[in-house]
Amino acid sequence: MKTRYWLLPLILLLTAAAVAHAEVDAQVVRTLQLKASPVDLVIPDRGRYIYVLTSDAKLQIYKNNGQLRDTVAVDPGVDRIQAGPGEDRLYLISSADNRIQELNLAFIHKIPVDGSPTKGSLNAAVAVVVFTDFQ
Repeated sequence: MKTRYWLLPLILLLTAAAVAHAEVDAQVVRTLQLKASPVDLVIPDRGRYIYVLTSDAKLQIYKNNGQLRDTVAVDPGVDRIQAGPGEDRLYLISSADNRIQELNLAFIHKIPVDGSPTKGSLNAAVAVVVFTDFQ
């Protein structure tokens, strides 16, 4: 009977010793300097872009390295953004107007063609490149 009384304090002592307080080492990796105060932020699943909605009704698009890619004006009533399927679709939410807008983003990549052989107008909307020398 006496052995049971000392067993309970021993279990409590071991349980209390198992709970440890861990320290967290935190450091700022990157800072995005905005021109207006942020309202909302979303990062899609693939993480290639960071979308920031600002108080001046602008959607700022940052690359994942922190470089500003572009800025898009949005409706002033938009107060939230939500990532859609893929990185090219966002939902703009306006709580005051009970409205959700679906925004499709088309990322345009410029391909440098300086010094390349061309045919036709340099300002053509579409450039067709044919590689015929496969060795």
